[in-house]
This record gives sequence, structure tokens and C-alpha cells, in this order.
Amino acid sequence: MPEPSIEPSTEPAGEPPPPSAVTANDALPVPGRGGETVAPVPLAGAREASSSSEEGRFAFLARAGEVLSSSLDEPTVLRQLAELVVPVFADWCAVDLVTPSRTVVRRAAAHRDPSLVPTVYAIAERWALQENGSQGVAHVLRTGEARLIPDVPEQALLEAARGNAALEETWRLGCRSVMVVPLVARGRVLGCLSLMSGTAGRFGECDLELARELARRAALSLDNALLYGEARQAQARTARLQAVTAALSRAASEDAVAQVLAREVWEASGATRVAVLALEEDGRMRPLRVLGYPEEALASFTRPPEGTAPDLRREAGWFGSLEEFIARYPESAELARRLGAGARAVVPLWGETRVRGLLLLAWPEPRVFPDAERAFLEALAHQCAQALERAALYEALRERTERLRQALVTGDMGTWRLDLVRGKELRDAALNHMLGLPAVDSAVPVGDMLERLHPEDRPHVEAEFHRYQRGPPGFFELEFRVLRRDGGVRWLHSVGQSFAGPDGKVTELTGAMADVTRRKEAEERLQLLLDASRVLALRLDDVEEALPEVARLVVDHVATGCLVDLAAPDGTLRRVTAAHRVPEHDARLHAALGGTDRGPAHPALQCFRTGEVCFLSRLDFKLCDAVSTSDAHRALVDSLSPTSVLSVPLRARGRTLGVITLFTAEPQRTLVAADVAMAEELALRLSVALENARLFHDAQSAVRLRDEFLSVASHELKTPLTSLILQHNLIGRALETAGTPGPVTARLNTAQRQVFRLTALVDNLLDVSRLSLGKLALERAEVDLVQLTRDAVERLEDVFAQARCPLRLELPRTLTGQWDALRLDQVLVNLLTNAAKYGAGHPVSVRAGVDARDEAWVEVRDQGIGIEADALPRLFGRFERAVSERHYGGMGLGLYISRQIVEALGGRIDVDSQPGQGATFTLRLPRMASLSVAVP
Repeated sequence: MPEPSIEPSTEPAGEPPPPSAVTANDALPVPGRGGETVAPVPLAGAREASSSSEEGRFAFLARAGEVLSSSLDEPTVLRQLAELVVPVFADWCAVDLVTPSRTVVRRAAAHRDPSLVPTVYAIAERWALQENGSQGVAHVLRTGEARLIPDVPEQALLEAARGNAALEETWRLGCRSVMVVPLVARGRVLGCLSLMSGTAGRFGECDLELARELARRAALSLDNALLYGEARQAQARTARLQAVTAALSRAASEDAVAQVLAREVWEASGATRVAVLALEEDGRMRPLRVLGYPEEALASFTRPPEGTAPDLRREAGWFGSLEEFIARYPESAELARRLGAGARAVVPLWGETRVRGLLLLAWPEPRVFPDAERAFLEALAHQCAQALERAALYEALRERTERLRQALVTGDMGTWRLDLVRGKELRDAALNHMLGLPAVDSAVPVGDMLERLHPEDRPHVEAEFHRYQRGPPGFFELEFRVLRRDGGVRWLHSVGQSFAGPDGKVTELTGAMADVTRRKEAEERLQLLLDASRVLALRLDDVEEALPEVARLVVDHVATGCLVDLAAPDGTLRRVTAAHRVPEHDARLHAALGGTDRGPAHPALQCFRTGEVCFLSRLDFKLCDAVSTSDAHRALVDSLSPTSVLSVPLRARGRTLGVITLFTAEPQRTLVAADVAMAEELALRLSVALENARLFHDAQSAVRLRDEFLSVASHELKTPLTSLILQHNLIGRALETAGTPGPVTARLNTAQRQVFRLTALVDNLLDVSRLSLGKLALERAEVDLVQLTRDAVERLEDVFAQARCPLRLELPRTLTGQWDALRLDQVLVNLLTNAAKYGAGHPVSVRAGVDARDEAWVEVRDQGIGIEADALPRLFGRFERAVSERHYGGMGLGLYISRQIVEALGGRIDVDSQPGQGATFTLRLPRMASLSVAVP
């Protein structure tokens, strides 16, 4: 409302009398609820009509109170107020209100000429009113006091209006008499009512009082309408908060939460720009939802300037103007100015523990934020923060659940739970997938899992299940096989725990199952190789006898059937053994061992021809026609129904020795690549065993030939040696007869000793050949071991004398037993000779006796060089020596032959020695012939 700058000092001459002197003829009709005219109300009259005028005023005010109290809607109240006074009380009027931001807004207007009402509004829009002014409406709003200008001087107003468009517009609307009355309620100026008349002197003091009373009643109605509006707004905000709570409760992600918050804030606050930002762990902001902001602002949110950090204050920032915002955030001044002037709000999304993000709002004009609006937006932000926390927890739970699911799937694991109260068995999708069922979570009756167990494992698992069900709560672990829906067999490892109810009885069992088929298959393959190696090692001399057992191991561990073919001398394959899991088929395979009706496409023949592995992971039954050359063989193949076949060559030193064939049939699994590697390893071991057996037989043949040669050579050497010994004896007698012993006799003695030594060596070789051929014969008789020992010592007196070994005997009077005197003498001579050889220069003692077990013993002890500890285990081996060959002669056969003879007599030879302390050999023999063992 323009402020008139002219205040009249005196009433102008020639003007009509004040409104208090108006006659009764100037009475005003009072509009009703719908604007209809009712009985006229006198405004002024002569003094003799004053009582009638007062009655009209009271009727007007009563009717005005009724009309104003008929609605609680603020626009309706203000419209009715304007309609009350125009045209009956003023030519035109305006109602201006003070907004929460302390600006003045024209909310209602009326004019005698309805076409001029827009002009009344336009004046306030083009020239805004000020609450803190000193004149006119501003003065009334500031002080709360009514203003009356009965007569506005025309000349003075026109002069003041020059250059003042607002006054010019007001004058054209009719402004010769003016009243401005404040609207006051509860001690607060809500606005003012401006009344204008185009007739000078129209309004007087009585009219001012009437206007004041009308304004008071209008202010009460307006205040009630405002309170009612605030109540409705509060109710609407409460309903919106409830709706937001419901919407956020359904939002399971950050994006959904941000979308709900942005939409509700956009609709509730009237903001033209809304941004919901999430605070990352590294302190950076991530836009979740942005409405109304340009791309440059979005980039600024995502990548703030260097050296700046997001505002993490818990209190919200309310900025009624751009200047207030820049004062708080000077680092964002440039961007804020580009976005335009207006109010801003920065509301933190404060959760239970920390700030989850920020809510940014912007309005195009400055404004004041009422407490109710602030509380509402902060409540929205708090709910959003809680929803973001829930969404983060849900996302973390979802990720962990997904990771667990992936881990279960990757590790071939599934979970299960038995609810014994409801009789339900709950399985997750992974476990159902392992069972060959649809990969979804399922709930089935208790016992369904037991029905899927392998028949061989079901009794044990069912018994364990009932034991866990009846026993106290605890942990359990089982391994068993299950039959998949497709007929396959899988190994499962189950671990779980039982839980008890309030009565102490088990009400629930829960746990996890892992598919350990691969491990079990690997264990079976390894066990097969170990068992096969053990069988082959025990049959090194005849591997073909071990092949049936190896084939049986193959079908027990890996395959349904196994066939072994070896190369015949004519270059063909001959079936040597076969095995099958089903006894009926096993018998049929053995009955067909000698058949040769295999077709050229048979995997074993292909493998034998090429020397390469032939693997058919999925057997095509069309191939069966080419596999067989007879109806009988084809019928056999059809009855076996193989699903996969694997043939591996047995190769050694570049030669193919044969073929081992494995095949499977339902319900057993088909062969895989790991089985190929296992079969190749098994074939390698079979090939090595077959080759070793061949080499072993060849070696045995060579040894037999050698022993036969040694036997023949020894017999042949004995004849010239015997003749040579005889000739030496004859020469010796001739020399004695001639009486010329001299040097020739000494040389003859040397020659005789060498011949005797050569004879001993030949005898040893002959004995070794006899032992190897098992032809060493024993002639048992009653023998006195003491006398036999004395005779051997007596014959070796020269040997001990030459070795400078004093001899000490400790022998009983007699010691008899059933022995071979000649062979036992050979043993004693060997022991005594060794004592003289290795104990040269030291005493030698010989003792004999009988122990508690009635065993005869003879001990030969020297004090010579002794024997190293590492040489003791091989001392009695063939051609073994414990000392250097350069210092001590011999072939290393004496102790070997001695031990063989003693063991043939049922006894043994013990040795005890330490380097540098001599050696003690003890011969122990059973006295009775029945205690002896057979000669090898």
C-alpha cells in the first residue's frame, strides 16, 4: 500500500461534515454470508437519530462477527472481511499481513468497481510494503496504532505524487478519505486493514471506532484461522512423517532411501533444489539423489575443492539469504552465487553413531524458517539417516549372505535343519543342488534325506540319527553316500549340532553338508595304487598271478569292470584276467577270457596298436557294432552296458607289453580325467612289475647257468688238483728217499701250500654253487664237538704259530650231538682261520659248552683289529668283506658258507666286535637232529 506523505492540519473549507454528522439517509446495507444484502445499517444521522444509528452499528458488528466466525480458512476470512466493507463502508479496501519472514504481503482486496481489484493487488506487488516504515501502513504495522485521514487535500497529494507512481495509482483508485486499522491478536500485529473512500471527509472518529471493532473481530477470526492452519499443517506433517516412515521401512537400499527423502522434502518444503549426499568412509561425499542442481554442482559434490572437508556439524544450518550462507561456507561462495540468490538449508543426516550424509535445500527467494518447518525437516533427515544405517546393515548382511552362499556353492556345501517339533526338514538351495534337486530352499517331511541315502550306508546313518535324537545335545560328524535324482552317487560329509527344548529333549538338529566326492574318489584312486603296489611287490617272481587280484582292486575302488590283456609271442593280445562288480557279469567275463571275437574298433586293440591311451568318456552305443565281430560278444557288451571306457597301454623300454581296460556302468559315475591319470600310473606300475618279473626270471636263469658252470668247473678243477697233490707227495717221498732235502724241499712245501689253498678255494666255489642250486647235502651222525674242535686246532697249529697267536682252549671233556662232522669241521676251520688272520700277534681263545636250552656252543675269540659297526650287518653276505682286500686276502665266502651250513644244521652264528678290541664268534647248535631245519 503506498504511503501518503501529506497529513492535513485542518479540515478543508467547503468540505462536507464529518461522518458523525451524516444523516440517517446515509445508512449502509450489511452483506450476509453469501454476499446478499440484508437490512440497512445507518452509519450517521442527525443528533435526533443517534439511537437508531447505534442500533445499526451494533447490528453491523454482530453480523460481521457472525460472518467472520463462519470459517477457519485464512483466505476465506480475509475475503469476507473485504466484502463486509465494500461498497457499504468504503469505496475500496486492502488487507495486508506480516509474513514469518517479516515482510508485508497483500492477501485480500476489494473495490466498488470489481475490474479495479487487480490494480489494488498490483500496487503492492510493484511497490512492496515495509514493516518498519514511518508512514502509512508501515507505521501502523510497526506501532499497532490506527491512522485516520478524514480528508486528503487533492492539491497536496497531486504535488506529492509527482514522480511517485504508487501515489498516482492510489489517487486514481479513489483516495480522499483514509483509515488504516491494525489487526491485533494476542498482543501480536498480524497485519492491517486499509479503508479508502473517494469522497473527502467520508470517515470520522465514529467510523474509526467502528473500524477498530471490526478489525479486532477480524483479527480474532484471522488468528483462529492461522491457529487452525498451523494445526492442520502440524497434522499434515505428522501424517507425512508417518508416510515417510512407512516408505523408508520398505526402502532396502541407499538409492531407495534417498529417493523417498528427496521426494518428500521437495513436496513438503517447496524447495526448488534438493540434494541427498552420502558420506563415504574416506570423508568424501557421494550424491545419492539430486533434484534441480546443475551438473557443475553435482561435480562439486562429488569432488570438493582441495583442502576442504564436508561440514559434519550435528546442528542444521538455516540460511535465510545467500549472504548468510556465504558467511558460513566461504569456500562455496562462487558456486552459491552461480546458483542464484535465495535461502539455503544444510541438514545433517545424523544417525545413531555418526553423520551418514547431508541434505541440501535451496529456495529462489529469501525466507524465514519457522520452528515447525525446521523440526519437520530435521525429523525427516533423522529418519533418513536411520534408514541409511538400516540399508547399510541390510547391504552388509546381503553381501555376507551372498558371500556365504558363494562360498557354499564354491565349496560344494549346503546347510540343513531338522525341526523335530514340526516334523520338517529344511534344506537350502545348495544342498538340493548337490542332491540333483531344483536349486531352491525347501521344506520337506523329516526322513526325506534318509530315503536318499545309499542302501549300504543307510542303516548306519539312520542308527546314528536316532542316537543323536534320543541322546543329550552335542556335536556330531558323519560321512555317507547319497543317490542323486539322476542316479549318480555322491559322498557327503555332514557336521552338525543338536539342540534341546525346555524339557531337555532334542527338538532341533542343524548343520552343514559338504560334497567330498572328489576327495573320496582321490582317496580311492590312491588306495588302489597303494594296494596294487603291495600286491605286485609280493608277487615279483610271477606278476601274471597277481593280475586277477589287481583287477579285483580296480573294480572295488574305481571302475565297474576291468580287463587285462598281455601281448602274446605272436604279437596278438590275449585276455589274461577280468573282473566285474556284479558276480553274474564277473562269471560271464571269466567265461569269455579265451575269446578272440573283438572287433577292430575295440578300445583295447586300438590302444595296443597305437600305444596311446584310448578314452571314451561317453560311450556311443553305435560303436558297439564295430567293437564286436560275433553275436555272442555283442550280447555280452549289451549286457554290461558300459557308459565310459578307458584303455591304457602297458609299456616298458619302448615295447607295449599289454593293455589294461577300465569301464563303468550305471549307476556308477563315468570316468573322468583324474581317472586317466590314475590308470596311467597303475599301468606304469604294472609295466614295471612285468618288466621286473621278466628281468628277475632272466637273472634267475643266468644265476642257474653260473652256478651250474661253477659246479662243473669245480668238479673239473678237482681232478687236476688231486693229481697235482699226488705228484707233490710222490716228489716229496722221492726226495726223502734220495736224501737230498735242500732247497727243492722248501720250494715243494711252498707249492703244496698253494695247491692246498687253491683246493680250498675250489671247494668254496663248489659249496656256493651247491647252496645256490639247493644241492648241499648233510650227513648227520653222532659227533663229539669237543674232539672235532681239538682236531681242527691241531691241524692249524702251524697257522697259529706262523701268525704268532698263542692259543688257549677251555673245552669240556665231551659234547655230542647229531651233526654233519665234515661240514661242522669246515665251519670250525673257517672261524679259527679268521681268528689267526685278523688277530695276528694276539692271543686266541676257544671255549665250548652247553646252555640252559641244551644248545651246544663254541666261542672263538681274538684280540685283533675288530670289525666296524656298519660292516657287521653284511659280514655273512656272499662275497662280502669287512676289511681292505689289499691287506687281507680271501674271496669273502668263508663266513657265508659257514652261516649257510650252521643254519642248515638248525643253529646260528653270532658275532660281537668293536674296532681295535677283537671279535668274538659264537657258534650255537641244537644237539638233537629233530631241531634242525631243511637245507635250502
